[in-house]
Amino acid sequence: MLSLPQEAPSTKGEAEPIPMDEAADVLAALLSMISGIDLPGPDDADFLESVLATAEKYEVPIAISAMRTALFSPFLEISPIRLYGIATRMSWPREIAHAARRTLTLDLLSPECMPELVRLEPKAQRQLLSLHRARRDAFVAGLDDPTLFNAILRGVQDGGVDDGVDMCHNPLDHSTWWALKYALLKQFEKAPPAAGEELRPAFYRMPEVGAMYGARCGKCGQANYLMDVLLDNLSGLVRDLPQTLSEESP
Repeated sequence: MLSLPQEAPSTKGEAEPIPMDEAADVLAALLSMISGIDLPGPDDADFLESVLATAEKYEVPIAISAMRTALFSPFLEISPIRLYGIATRMSWPREIAHAARRTLTLDLLSPECMPELVRLEPKAQRQLLSLHRARRDAFVAGLDDPTLFNAILRGVQDGGVDDGVDMCHNPLDHSTWWALKYALLKQFEKAPPAAGEELRPAFYRMPEVGAMYGARCGKCGQANYLMDVLLDNLSGLVRDLPQTLSEESP
């Protein structure tokens, strides 16, 4: 015979546990924000990113907004590439631009940066690489731009040195300029300048710069280069390099 269903064991006074995928401290932080008790501090990037993912999963706008602020706090130690990846995944335009500019001092293809670079979404990765490539190409083109440097290097139009009285027509040796260009390009690959930065103090300590100051015409002894103008043009070239991501065509 069929037996009657038995009553379920009494659970009066006992809380039924609810299984959750998230860690307890992450859920506690989320509930604390929802209830207005406290906000997580900007001390742990891994923890903040976990809270953000949980807030996104459970659709908690106030927590997402709080994490948006915390992740971009100047007190948080976090890789610019990782920050850029978070911003692109969340579609935060202002933060995308900010994080992209922070990556400009990095060699993206170095062993240190490559693991984070490959974790970026394909479109975000292409745009960031394109920005870095555009800056390098603009720097190379600027160093070869005759409107910026030819008159400074040659002194006068026919390649001599004008001492203000008599013009020396002795051909000038520009090997020091080529050596500086090579050193600048090599440095740019390893330690690119920041957005809007001009010449770093370390630039003036480069031996190639000292050689430029010392370069003289072998015949008349006049300086080969107008260094003040050359340095101003170099500073402007570095300062005006591209700083913004380009939009991809659909």
